[in-house]
Amino acid sequence: MAVAADPLDLSAPELVTDPYPTYAGLRAGGGPRYSEQWDVWLVPGYDHCRQVFSSALNRDSLGQPYLRMLQAEVRRGAGSWRVPEPPALAEGYGDQRAAGRRVNGRALSTEFVDSLWPAFAASCRESAAALAVRSGPVDLVGDYAKPVVTGLLAGLMGVSPQELPVFSAWVDSGYEQDLEEERRRVIATDIRRLFAQRAVDRVREPQDDFLGSLAANPIREDLKSHLESVLGAALMISMVPHQGLVLSFSTLANALLTRPDQYALLRKDGDLVPRAVEEGLRYDSSTQALGRLVRQETTIGGARVATGSLLVLMVGSANRDERQWPDAAAFDVTRDQRSAARHLGFGHGATSCLGAAMSRKALTYMLAALVEAVAEWAPAGSATAFPEFMTRGFTTLPAELRRS
Repeated sequence: MAVAADPLDLSAPELVTDPYPTYAGLRAGGGPRYSEQWDVWLVPGYDHCRQVFSSALNRDSLGQPYLRMLQAEVRRGAGSWRVPEPPALAEGYGDQRAAGRRVNGRALSTEFVDSLWPAFAASCRESAAALAVRSGPVDLVGDYAKPVVTGLLAGLMGVSPQELPVFSAWVDSGYEQDLEEERRRVIATDIRRLFAQRAVDRVREPQDDFLGSLAANPIREDLKSHLESVLGAALMISMVPHQGLVLSFSTLANALLTRPDQYALLRKDGDLVPRAVEEGLRYDSSTQALGRLVRQETTIGGARVATGSLLVLMVGSANRDERQWPDAAAFDVTRDQRSAARHLGFGHGATSCLGAAMSRKALTYMLAALVEAVAEWAPAGSATAFPEFMTRGFTTLPAELRRS
């Protein structure tokens, strides 16, 4: 049987600044650890996380909204939490969810999406070259990652130059934790209006683009529900990948800024860039925790977990599991790419991230452009950490650059 953990303080500053020593202590327990304080099962080991990811029928991803509820309570200063009563699954929920994933996955794998990459690569090169000649410190997040990722996803969504301010305000709001509620409401209303109209347009006049692909493949029979599903997908796929890409780039860049020997290896051999991207996704994942709700009593690592329990899959911990990678706590751009790619930063199995391939490709272009333009770099002040335990990254990352 698993040994019950001491309560884990999810509001502890170190879970934002450097959670990895805490993770190592949890992994040393050998299995899932129950937190009485937060009423969750903490799953810190790689094998147990994979076990849960591989059993999607019993442990559904409705746990992710619950985990976000917990995160919100922690940010509000709560000292404890209890999992709400799980809702009953609607008839056909599993089939509809699977159909939605298939439609979204196909929409992300079209010739239209492939056509975005040349412009994105050029944008990365131009932006990196401009930063390299700028005098004084630059912010690798605000001056580079955010603008190029916004451009990529605006192109994916078919956002026109005139509509770009609305789209930019929407994606930027995801990083502004203290944004006034009225301003957040206005931003959300504006983007919903934009995407709702775009969904209607694509149903009326089909086009061979991302939203057109969603509109052409309904997963619900009535038009109103279909349009709502297209709108929901547009909102999710514009916001979530933006944060994922920007924050993943920020942790990768931070690892390289603080390890000049590793950056020098990339400068010497540009073919190592894809390895560095994969190693960055493993070493310091932007996804630190994912939630799964137990629908049937189950056993994980010898622990009996009751129906209705919330599992917190500690992906950041699993990706540092010493039983999976030699020298797991080291950042090594020469690590075998296939070995590093076994990380769980994109989940695993039937509910893994649909945008994983797109994210890897975008991060590779982003890093390669900087490696080409910048001979050396170094930290130029304190970075600003994203203030959550379940998501890791930096919203500012100041650096001094020396051009090639």
